[in-house]
Amino acid sequence: MPFSLSKHTLPELESLLAEIKQEIAARENPAPAAAEPPAVVEAETEAALSATDVPTPAAEPAAAAPAPEIRYVHPASRTLTWTGEGAMPDWVTAYLAHGGSWSAMENAAEKLAASHRRHTRSTPSAHDR
Repeated sequence: MPFSLSKHTLPELESLLAEIKQEIAARENPAPAAAEPPAVVEAETEAALSATDVPTPAAEPAAAAPAPEIRYVHPASRTLTWTGEGAMPDWVTAYLAHGGSWSAMENAAEKLAASHRRHTRSTPSAHDR
């Protein structure tokens, strides 16, 4: 099924372009090599440790750091978000250049946050099941 771009508005196309650029950048710059140790080091480590040397996992894992608060969301695409820290994403620049406003992005972020709060409240926890 071919994908038709002619049915999209200019802001939608710019939003798609920004998403495509982000995905290309993510694929061109994979995670650092330190995140995955080489297989040789892993095999040597396993051979050096006996079953009694292997530490047991902690009873409760440490709590993960909270994700930074999203302050801006593209009104036409909820996947385009920005915390307001660091370099301004291209999609923000394009959105503002074509008549978009900061307040519209802030309102979209508030709606997204409210949606997430409703979703987490309505999702049953493990002990509710």
